[in-house]
Amino acid sequence: MNRNTVTRTLVLAGLTAAAGIAATVGATAASAATTPTVYASHGAVYVKQAGHTTRLTADEVSKQPTLSPDATQIAYVHNDTIWVMNLDGTQQHQVSDRAGSKPAWDASGVRITYTATSCTGAPGTFRTGVNGGDTSEVLAPSACVTQDAPLVGFIMG
Repeated sequence: MNRNTVTRTLVLAGLTAAAGIAATVGATAASAATTPTVYASHGAVYVKQAGHTTRLTADEVSKQPTLSPDATQIAYVHNDTIWVMNLDGTQQHQVSDRAGSKPAWDASGVRITYTATSCTGAPGTFRTGVNGGDTSEVLAPSACVTQDAPLVGFIMG
């Protein structure tokens, strides 16, 4: 191979790599543009998607919305308990059996962890399913894991 052939090969390889990077960046930007954004404002939960914003909750007692990994559901705090709803605002239902905050989805999208008062009286970490009606599992602090969680009822509202 002579020097001109090597130079042309490297230039073509560089252009191909640059084109691949541009395609990846473009696809990522397009994906980000279609991924909905959820947020709370003045106690209501909203979703912004494709340039349109829709209010999802009717009252002003909701906060801390977080989108599920598959972007089909939203976990949020409603009246100090953890709730889940579909991305379009339908099927709103309570999933925690105690007052809590900071809902976070697991990677599978079938469980939610949240912070609530533990057996020690300090904040603890609990986990529940997305369908509701289940007793929350204590994850932390470690002193509370082997104990039953403090008995509470569903706080509907």
